[in-house]
Amino acid sequence: MTERIYTVGHNGTVRLVKATTRQQALSHVANTTFQIRVASQDDLVKQLTAGTKVENYRNPDQTELDI
Repeated sequence: MTERIYTVGHNGTVRLVKATTRQQALSHVANTTFQIRVASQDDLVKQLTAGTKVENYRNPDQTELDI
């Protein structure tokens, strides 16, 4: 596959990332911006008690049809 330069923007900041796919570009930025780990039991209790909702992953390339 051919590499391209992608723009990845967040809160008014734009980064240029050379990658093969947009997912790679997004992952590159996310890994330097966010801290990600599997939630512990204590994390779940704390966040659910605070009213945080569990979100389901959804592929951004998939769209729902309005029927």
